[in-house]
Amino acid sequence: DKLLALRTDAQSSEAIHAARHQLHSFYIQAYGLKDALKADCLSLGVKPEDIETAVSNDASLALLADLANLDKHGNVLSKSPRSGFVPKIAKMSGVSDSDSGWRLSITIKHGSRSLDGLGVARDAIDAWRRALTALGLL
Repeated sequence: DKLLALRTDAQSSEAIHAARHQLHSFYIQAYGLKDALKADCLSLGVKPEDIETAVSNDASLALLADLANLDKHGNVLSKSPRSGFVPKIAKMSGVSDSDSGWRLSITIKHGSRSLDGLGVARDAIDAWRRALTALGLL
């Protein structure tokens, strides 16, 4: 909700970059759930490979993994992309929403598709919810 909320600070280059940093931090933290689950998998009654499979087999979580790993490794993936393509930030700006404030707008190129960066975050949350439910953890 915080990522999607209207920002009321002045829409400046600095503010847009700060919002981008928050979004990328979300990608990293959301993907980090995988490692936390694997660390506690024995007490949760889940196999580590089931967690890896859940991430690899879900398009939204695979993309999340690639985005987080790109940030972690300086825009270079050390392995082939889980999502099939290396995602690239194509466009970043702030978009005014009447007089109420503004939102970050990031376009991610993923293969031949253009994706909304905030939509990718929403999709990742939904995907984790589905995966945790399928693993019997929710």
